[in-house]
Amino acid sequence: MHQTDSRQIQITKRSPSYWSIAFQNPPLNVMGPEFVKEFREIMTKLETDAQFKVVVFESEVEGFFLNHSDFTAKLEDLTSLPQGPTGLEAWPDILVRLTRAPFATIALTLNFILPIG
Repeated sequence: MHQTDSRQIQITKRSPSYWSIAFQNPPLNVMGPEFVKEFREIMTKLETDAQFKVVVFESEVEGFFLNHSDFTAKLEDLTSLPQGPTGLEAWPDILVRLTRAPFATIALTLNFILPIG
């Protein structure tokens, strides 16, 4: 098992075809510019790896899976991110790419789920 750390998202490569991705931005797992940049890089890796088949998303922050946007971040740090391959802004681009992905995505929520909002 190979593990790579980044500031807010941790990747564990359980096999060439199966990765676990853990969100770890305590205390609430909010999504700011750094989170979006990291997720976009990960998304590109997932899409371009021919062996890859399954990703399991989970949280390292107790009580929160993935929360709302980080409203304390500078808005221009998020809006200055270039549009993604779909032509959408960075975060909606990631979401659309996930829905079109040629691999399975699973959310491991461990008996809790708090909606984004």
